[in-house]
Amino acid sequence: MDNKIKELSIISSLLAIAGLVLMFSSNYFGTSMGDSWLHDQAGVADTDQYNRVVDTYKNNFVIIGSILFGTGILTAILTYFISFLFVKNENRNIIS
Repeated sequence: MDNKIKELSIISSLLAIAGLVLMFSSNYFGTSMGDSWLHDQAGVADTDQYNRVVDTYKNNFVIIGSILFGTGILTAILTYFISFLFVKNENRNIIS
């Protein structure tokens, strides 16, 4: 059971970090994908349409990052409570 808790802790940390990276770098990713879209349009597009596409990509990355971050935090909280309830006292590394 102790190994499963360690694995869940690692997974929750990775999810939270990936979510933060996606949220805070959404501007870069959204602009890059907007530029790629513009390139696929042969460089001819309305400025308002380009801005709308870039904003949509930015929002998508913020939403995906928020979902990953929330999932990571929720998994971390549940892992803590599971370890608190089901792991025996001698297996805990709590300094009292």
